[in-house]
Amino acid sequence: MRLERRMKPSVEVSTAPIADIVFLLLIYFMLTSSFIVQASLEVELPNSSSDKPHKGGHTVTITQDGLFAWDDAGSTDREDLPQLIKDALDGAKDDERTITLRTDKQTVMNDVAFVMSEVAKHGGKVVILTKKDSD
Repeated sequence: MRLERRMKPSVEVSTAPIADIVFLLLIYFMLTSSFIVQASLEVELPNSSSDKPHKGGHTVTITQDGLFAWDDAGSTDREDLPQLIKDALDGAKDDERTITLRTDKQTVMNDVAFVMSEVAKHGGKVVILTKKDSD
C-alpha cells in the first residue's frame, strides 16, 4: 500500500521581501550620497596652497569674459549685483555674512575689486575660492 502526503511542499519563492530590501537600499544610498552643485558658469580657479575652503552663504561667479552670476543662477547684470549683495547681507547673522567669490584666474581685477567693495560696504566678508596646488 502506497501512502501519499496530503500537503506538498511549496516551491514558489515570495518576491515581496526582495522589493522591500531594494526600496530600503535605495533610500539608504540616496541619504548617504553627497550632492555636488554644478556652477552655471565655468571658471578655472586660481591655485593656492590651502586645502580647507570656507564657503559663504552666497556665491558670486566672475568669468574671464566679465560675466557675473549670483548663486549659480545664470548670468546676472553687473548693475544688479549691489542690490543682491545688500539684500543678502542686511539682517544676516554674523556667520552668514560671507560671500564666496569664484573667479577665473584670468579675470580682470577691476571686476573682483568691484564685488569686494560692494560686500565691504555692507559689512560682509569675501572668501575667494581657489584650487590646491598639485606640487
